[in-house]
Amino acid sequence: MVNLNLLPKKLRRRAGPDWWRTAAIVVPLLILGVVAYLTLQTLGTLNARIDQRDQLKAEVQILRPYVAEYQKLERRRRELEQIAGVAREVRATFKPWSEYLANFLKRLPSRRGRLLVSLNSINARSLNPSRAESIYGIPAQVEFSLRGEAASEQALVNFVKVFETDPGFGINFQSTSLDKKTGIYSFNASVGMVVTPPKPKSQEEQNEGGS
Repeated sequence: MVNLNLLPKKLRRRAGPDWWRTAAIVVPLLILGVVAYLTLQTLGTLNARIDQRDQLKAEVQILRPYVAEYQKLERRRRELEQIAGVAREVRATFKPWSEYLANFLKRLPSRRGRLLVSLNSINARSLNPSRAESIYGIPAQVEFSLRGEAASEQALVNFVKVFETDPGFGINFQSTSLDKKTGIYSFNASVGMVVTPPKPKSQEEQNEGGS
């Protein structure tokens, strides 16, 4: 049997596919697919970030005792640096007065083990080397102020001469008086002394000191 369509062309029913209906179905499905893909990808990234965060938290908990110990050691280091700084300052300003005094006293003139002068008083103080140059002619760092007595004129002269001729000392002789009854000379003077820096200990001396 042969079917003939005698309707006008514009009224004839189209036999081909309906693209608008197809697009109306396919496009929303594509959009839903893209949204689902992006959602899954975002969730995957979010889960990865959450896992990374949890891992970092776990590492922080593991490292917390070490961080606390490091901070403790750092505080101790700063404390030791402060103590070392104080020690350096003390060493820089420390003066061994007993050594200075012994160095001065052993210069006093004597005869047969007896001193030719006696000191009634002695005071010691630090001195600016530049100021000492104008007083003693040497860059003295220590000054001894003296009040004493000499048994004779020659003893007094010897006393002054000792500190005039010693390159490490200088003397500023201020006044003297003679007691005619006793023949004793009373005098006032000041003596400047150059401080020689201590020699560094040898390795053997350091080992002996540590043993």
